[in-house]
Amino acid sequence: MNILTENYLVKNLRAYPLLRKKFMSYIKGLNQFPEGFTKNKLFHDYLKVRRHNPEKRVSQSEYMIFGFCNLSEKEQKKYLTDVEATRLMRPYNSESEPYLKSKETFLKNFTRFIHRGWLYVPDASYEEFCEFVHKYHTVALKPQYSSWGIGFLRLTEEELRENENPREFYEKMCSGKYLAEEFVESCDELAVFHPSSLNTLRVITFRCGERFEVFGCGLRVGNNGLHVDNAHGGGIFCEMDPANGEIITDGLDECSNSYVTHPMTGVKFKGTKIPHWKEIVELCREASMELPCLRVVGWDVAILSDGRLELIEGNHNPGMNIVQAPAKHGVHDKFASMLLDYYGEPEQYKKALQS
Repeated sequence: MNILTENYLVKNLRAYPLLRKKFMSYIKGLNQFPEGFTKNKLFHDYLKVRRHNPEKRVSQSEYMIFGFCNLSEKEQKKYLTDVEATRLMRPYNSESEPYLKSKETFLKNFTRFIHRGWLYVPDASYEEFCEFVHKYHTVALKPQYSSWGIGFLRLTEEELRENENPREFYEKMCSGKYLAEEFVESCDELAVFHPSSLNTLRVITFRCGERFEVFGCGLRVGNNGLHVDNAHGGGIFCEMDPANGEIITDGLDECSNSYVTHPMTGVKFKGTKIPHWKEIVELCREASMELPCLRVVGWDVAILSDGRLELIEGNHNPGMNIVQAPAKHGVHDKFASMLLDYYGEPEQYKKALQS
C-alpha cells in the first residue's frame, strides 16, 4: 500500500472538487457573509480549518455555526463536533443504540412516556393502515431509522382518500419501513413560534446509577411552513438555561443565520421561559432510569396542546450544536470531563461492565 494514499493532505486534495461543490451549495443559504469574507475566501479558510483540525472532521455547517472563520486554532479546539462527540460517547453508549436508534423499539420500551397513537406500517395490513389514518385524521410518517427529519411526511385522511393509488402508497410505506404516528400539536406557548410544526425541546442528560444531570438543553422550532423542527430541515434552534428552562440566546439556523425573532411569526426567542420545566426534567430523569444501559441521551420532548408532556424520541449519540452554536461557547472540555467524572476511562468502564 502506498503510504501517500493514507496521507490526510492527499485525501483532502482528492476530495477538493466535491468539497468545493458541497460548500458552495451550502453557503447559498447564508443571508450575509462574515465581514471580510467572500465565497472563495470562506471555502479556503474552511479547508485550512479541516487541515489544522483533522480529528474534528469539521462539517460545513459546524464551520459556519461555530464561527470558525473568526476563531484562532486554540479557540476552535474548544468546540465539540459531531464526529468527536460520537467518538467520545461510543465506549459508554454502544449498548443503548439498539433501544434508541430504532423508532419502533423506542416506542415499545418507553410506553409510559408516550400518549400518541402509533403503528409500524410493515406489520399492519392495508386495511389497518387506512383505519389508523381514519382514526387520527392526520398522521406523521417517519422512516424507521431516519434522523434529521429526512423522509418525514404528513398525511391527512383526505389526502389518502384522494390518492390515485392508495394501496401503492401503503406498499411504499411498507418497503420504506415507515412508522405512522398520530400527528400531535404543540402547546400554545411553543406553537406561537411556528404553528405548522411540532416544536420540541432537546434535553441532553447524563445518568449513572441514581446520579442524574442535565448537561444542556435547547428549543427547536420549524420554519418556512414546514412540519419538521429539525435544523437539517430548515428549522431554528436556541439554547436554554438548564436551571430554569429560559431561552438564553437568539435563534440560529443550520446556515448560521441568526434571528432575534422568528422570521415568520415575529416572536422573540431570548427571554422566553418554557412552561412545565421542572416536570420536563423529571420526565427525562425517569426515562433515563427505564433501561440500565442509558447513559448519555439526547431526549426530544414535546408539550402537547392539552398540556401533557410527550417523549418523542431518545438519541444515543446526540449532537452538541444546540448547546454550543447559538451562544458561541465550546463544550469539548466540559463534555469530556463529565464523561470521565461519571463513567471513568473507557477501558476501565469496559472492565467494570464485564466484571
